Amino acid sequence: FLNSCYYDAYPEYEDVNSGGDIDIPTVISFGTDIQPLFSKCTGCHKGAFPSPDLRAGESYSSLVPEFVTANNAEGSKLYNYLPGNGHHDVGFTFSSNEIALIKGWIDQGAKNN
Repeated sequence: FLNSCYYDAYPEYEDVNSGGDIDIPTVISFGTDIQPLFSKCTGCHKGAFPSPDLRAGESYSSLVPEFVTANNAEGSKLYNYLPGNGHHDVGFTFSSNEIALIKGWIDQGAKNN
């Protein structure tokens, strides 16, 4: 039995035009605000390949510093390759607010809080 990471293997039913309003907090918490966003990504990113491993408990150490440059979202591989911001054809996209939340976390120092 083979499976792939494409949208047909893990269908997502999300209205990408809904705006997905998220209140961006003053201090963004990795555990509370960022990690839950990656639950959409664990269909593919659930181990060593493809890197990074985005499962809860594994994702921070898998992301920082290889994919996230603290205080520099624009220079971070993660930010530049999010679904909807460079990473295409995975069956879903992050809303502009979710992307802004991840950008804010990185620009605040990408802390494991």
